[in-house]
Amino acid sequence: MVVGPILGYFDQARLIIQSKSSAGFNAKTCAILLFANILRIFFWLGKRFDVTLLLQSIVMIVAQLVLLYIVFRYRQCGVYTNLGDVSPSSMSLDEQLEAELQQQDGLPPQLLSDDSDGSHGARAPLPARALRWCKQFWAWDSYLDYLNCLLIFTTVLALLYLLLNRVSAFIEILGIISLGIESTLPIPQCIANFKRKSTKGFSLLVLATWSPAQFVICGSIQLSIDTLIVGQFILYSPYIQGYRKPYEQQERPTSQCSSTSKQDERTTYGDRASLFVQNLSNCLKRV
Repeated sequence: MVVGPILGYFDQARLIIQSKSSAGFNAKTCAILLFANILRIFFWLGKRFDVTLLLQSIVMIVAQLVLLYIVFRYRQCGVYTNLGDVSPSSMSLDEQLEAELQQQDGLPPQLLSDDSDGSHGARAPLPARALRWCKQFWAWDSYLDYLNCLLIFTTVLALLYLLLNRVSAFIEILGIISLGIESTLPIPQCIANFKRKSTKGFSLLVLATWSPAQFVICGSIQLSIDTLIVGQFILYSPYIQGYRKPYEQQERPTSQCSSTSKQDERTTYGDRASLFVQNLSNCLKRV
């Protein structure tokens, strides 16, 4: 249970290393899992649930950091050599993916910088660099930027936890946000596949870890039982029972009459049997 959820990401790393390109995998998937599992660890500190899930979160964070490094390495390796002074941080994610795809097809990448004045990331003013940092979130040109982002996020959470760890609502909010972030896990990859019109480079094992068969089957069974219970609530509700009572009362006289007629029939058959026995005894006496 601890190692199972990360097996698909090992296969994804294998595909990236084998093809020497990470164009088929959206790095924001790593971001979602990293943020969600960091939140889950703080949620565990405030509400001690199963230790197995804590270990699963720790292992997932380590696996995603390794996968993120592989994605970053093969995103930059040999792709931007023909771009001159243009750095990857000055491009959008779509432009980076397009550059990698063109590189795979043997075409020179033809990209334009977002700067109208010809300046690029390192030479831009600080406000412009901060704005670009936010705009190009999780598409930076340094692996250290990713680690710094995670470090800032973890530090802020740690400070909030130290201040609000006794507030149960805060702990519950951490769990809700963690689940909410993780529920968006397939969205970045789905959008990337749609824009590229291809799923090449994306591991099917990763998809299997997102929707394992046992969860689908168990979820279907639970949904069926829940639907049955909802039907029982409707069927046995006071409104339905109150609607059925007049019809039941109308049926009762008929049932009483039928029971009375049955009793009369039983009485008639009994009288006939006793009369037959008396006649038979009288005949025997005469003989």
